[in-house]
Amino acid sequence: MKKNILIAILVLAAASGWGLFAYFYAKYVPETYYGKVYQRHAPGFSLTDHNGNRISLDDLRNKIVLISWGYTNCPDVCPMTLSKLSKVMEHLGEDADQVEVLFVTVDPERDTPERMKSYVPFFNGKFIGVTGTRAEIDKMASDYNVTIVKHEAVYGRSETDTWDRYLMTHTNTVHLVDKDGNLLLSYPHYKLDVEGITSDIKKLLR
Repeated sequence: MKKNILIAILVLAAASGWGLFAYFYAKYVPETYYGKVYQRHAPGFSLTDHNGNRISLDDLRNKIVLISWGYTNCPDVCPMTLSKLSKVMEHLGEDADQVEVLFVTVDPERDTPERMKSYVPFFNGKFIGVTGTRAEIDKMASDYNVTIVKHEAVYGRSETDTWDRYLMTHTNTVHLVDKDGNLLLSYPHYKLDVEGITSDIKKLLR
């Protein structure tokens, strides 16, 4: 009888020990993420959404915000990125309501709110297209370490050409801002993986 009681006590002690270990491990050991860890306060901004309303980062507090960069005339990378982010939202299921995706144009001269409204919701009806003045876009890009270059001498243009066909080169990185307004993670082009991004968001929503 005493032997059984002693065994029970040892089992309980062991279980308690593992429980305490798990608690302190979860509390003090940093979480690992698929994305590159930034972990700094996210720079604020105030721009114009595709409905013509002003939108700021403060308006999206209490949501995880994914910031994508591109332009509506982009021939390849931008639509591919938006398609992947749409799949992330699908993978999140009901948790997608706690996430907001912003598509910030790097080409505000052509990407008016009206043009953004006809482009961005095509990939996902919940996505928000964001534009502004050239100065506003350049300021936000600088704050988020995004490079923007306009290439006007393309498509065999000559001095007499008047059309607006030109390409933009830009940093193809998706930034993740957590619910507390921290720029926590970034996903460069080689890390734009649906499963990886989805996994990170689910960890943050736990």
